[in-house]
Amino acid sequence: MSNTSLRGRDFLTWLDFSRDEIEAMLDTAHDLKRKQLRREKHHILEDMTLNMLFYNSSLRTRNSFEAGMTQLGGHAHYIDAGTSQISHGESAKDTGIILSSYGH
Repeated sequence: MSNTSLRGRDFLTWLDFSRDEIEAMLDTAHDLKRKQLRREKHHILEDMTLNMLFYNSSLRTRNSFEAGMTQLGGHAHYIDAGTSQISHGESAKDTGIILSSYGH
């Protein structure tokens, strides 16, 4: 894997990244996929938590993120708007602030 650090960066569009950064992302994805196919442990997210807040149900997105976190050694928490405080009027921003203190 590359020494390129993308820590703290958000992925909104490819245009936000240099060619070297994009190549580092693709190289990392290729390496992780190779390890997955060989059934090699690659728990780069070990002991990390992903909080997923969904306003609408999304089976494929939810499943792909949960499977990815499991394969990378982490854990995904599914939260939907209907069973969270959002359904009682809490803002998405406030919910995000609270969830960010529990996740990575």
